[in-house]
Amino acid sequence: MPAAARWATLLFLLALAGLLPSTGTASLRTVASPVDASAVGLDVFEPEDAEPAPSPFTAAPRLIALARPAATPQAPGVAGTYVPVLYYHYIRINPSPRDLVGFSLSVPPAMFRAQIQYLADHGFHVVRLHDAVMAILHHTALPARPVVLTFDDGYADFFTQAVPMLLGHGFSATDFVISGRMGWGSYMTSAQVRAADQMGFTIGAHTVDHYALASLSQVRALWEMRQSKLTLETLLGHPVIDFAYPYGSFNAYDEAQAGQLGFEVAASTIGGAWHWPSQLMDLHRIRATGGMSLSGYARLLGGPAPSSAELALAGGSVPPASTSPAATVSPTARPAPTPSPSPSPSG
Repeated sequence: MPAAARWATLLFLLALAGLLPSTGTASLRTVASPVDASAVGLDVFEPEDAEPAPSPFTAAPRLIALARPAATPQAPGVAGTYVPVLYYHYIRINPSPRDLVGFSLSVPPAMFRAQIQYLADHGFHVVRLHDAVMAILHHTALPARPVVLTFDDGYADFFTQAVPMLLGHGFSATDFVISGRMGWGSYMTSAQVRAADQMGFTIGAHTVDHYALASLSQVRALWEMRQSKLTLETLLGHPVIDFAYPYGSFNAYDEAQAGQLGFEVAASTIGGAWHWPSQLMDLHRIRATGGMSLSGYARLLGGPAPSSAELALAGGSVPPASTSPAATVSPTARPAPTPSPSPSPSG
């Protein structure tokens, strides 16, 4: 074959290859190993999820991990609102050194004290979740360095550890309570939930049994959301308008039902501090993990580096910043926990 013909054939084959779908290694996406579930958009079930109380519906089989729904794309020019919404679980020293997930969910009291002192020292404004939602919805301004504090599951240490520290600084917070677990060993009693509400803290719904909603039938998922709302509203005597998806698991049906049930916001575990009105039914939050240093906490919020005194407080070597009566809850105002039923949930 003449040289000119060979070159023409080669160019034709190269052009044809460019039109075909790529199957080579260039099309492969590399994922770091070991895989961080949160980095690839997965929520791994937390082991503290104990067997729920019986319900009128049969639960679908549980899943080990659920893909998060993709973030809603925003139209060009739509203004967003910046406000980090942090979420905590336990304020405790993890009781089991072998429980690595429990460790990641547990912020020690000394570290939590240092974190809220850091917020106070550096001009952060802790705003109520409702105020943040209104700012997102109406594009209104928030104070400088705004931050929202939320807690998931309704653990007793929110009342015994976090509440006194938050009151000492005049900070607000929202606790999403699993209504079917009030009074269990490591959870707030109904009296403590009501007392926290009366102190000015916001109580949100977190389903009845803490199942991953996306793994349930639509009938069961709706019952979990609606019944938890009704139970808490009966207890507190006013509407409950905040909701959080257990494990961050939800689908389009769950989002739609959350809005129809009257929730003004439904919090997810999708990371991010920028918010748009169209995302209020999958509000993005940032997890405050156990083992995080105070310097890491500062970076998470985009704040200045902590001082040496603040770092010492994080280590528990410095007493609380305020010892005035306002910094603690009066013992008479704190209901005594009720005995734990048997069996009680772990963690």
